[in-house]
Amino acid sequence: MRPDQFTRLNYSHCGPHGLSEGERIVLWMLRQWVTARVLGQEPGARLSREAGTLVSPRVAAAFILMMTAIEGQVRRPLCVSAPCCKGYAEDEQRLVTACGVCPASPEMAGRLLEALVVMPESVTVSARFLNMALSHEGKALPMRFDEPETPVAPVKRPTLH
Repeated sequence: MRPDQFTRLNYSHCGPHGLSEGERIVLWMLRQWVTARVLGQEPGARLSREAGTLVSPRVAAAFILMMTAIEGQVRRPLCVSAPCCKGYAEDEQRLVTACGVCPASPEMAGRLLEALVVMPESVTVSARFLNMALSHEGKALPMRFDEPETPVAPVKRPTLH
């Protein structure tokens, strides 16, 4: 399957077993963002179109805001799995978990994001906005403060950088 065909897959096929619908949406949008970068496309336009239709324009705008904040201060290239991958890369886990915990514990979200960005505060604020947008659509992110009963192993390949 070519990278440009991944948009035909919706978020329900994204990521490992046990993720909530909201977590799958965030993971799918992250992978769509990276796919757009790899293809030389403008990711904001792609997500406005794809996520705006599939989820909502508000969620798409919140995610675009968060990714713009991340890209403006990223420490290193993010390690993100291919769009069709059932695995879950460590950077994906950090970002999705930070989005979930930021309303209850911005400090914990900041600690999760420190490995990815220089100043996690701005990303934490935009992650909270994304969480609120998802909640408004009935797809709130869970607050995962503890380890899952069956840990999800990070995937090393295939990745897109």
